[in-house]
Amino acid sequence: MIRIRGATKDYDRRQILRGLDLSVDAGEMVFLTGPSGAGKTTLLRLLYAAERPTSGEIWVAGSRVDTLARSELPQLRRKIGVIFQDFKLLRRKTVLENVTFVLRFHGIAQREAHRRAYRVLKRLGLHHRQSALPEALSGGEQQRVAIARALVYQPRLILADEPTGNLDADLASELLSLLCDINYQGATVVLATHDHALLESLPARTLVLRRGVIDYDGMWPP
Repeated sequence: MIRIRGATKDYDRRQILRGLDLSVDAGEMVFLTGPSGAGKTTLLRLLYAAERPTSGEIWVAGSRVDTLARSELPQLRRKIGVIFQDFKLLRRKTVLENVTFVLRFHGIAQREAHRRAYRVLKRLGLHHRQSALPEALSGGEQQRVAIARALVYQPRLILADEPTGNLDADLASELLSLLCDINYQGATVVLATHDHALLESLPARTLVLRRGVIDYDGMWPP
């Protein structure tokens, strides 16, 4: 599912990733952790082609994403669900419209789109807020809308950047359960987190990113 060879990424002469190599098989669930500034968010952004590496190769779902033409990006992103750290909700659309937007964009009929969205929103405890605009939601509710939007299309790969950062312990546990269910159904999940309690709650492959390279690859704790 993911193959990275010698990836580097520089910002203003500062090297964030340093010749990084990584392989993640289809169907794996992987935690990505490490100190602030280690490059976790940068790595995720490279995987869904929001940015290009300075050098190296990045393959996702059979496509070499570092050389994809702009016109080819929509096809790649149909395979990827991204849970952003800063939500990126459409401010003038309701919760339901935010969640169904990607389905409608890909040609899913309105009735089926609403059915899928309601099911995911109910699982996340937000079905009663489906008519609300993002500005009327708490930070935790906005985070759950962002999560629902990423999951509703049933993507082959889910990239989650600190998805539990604004959730209480019960909702964080429910989210992890949901991601595990989706992983069990065959999706690959890469979840970046600072939360060591989250890492300890589920035996899964854990990557520790330090100074731009994978410093540890195994079960948590090291």
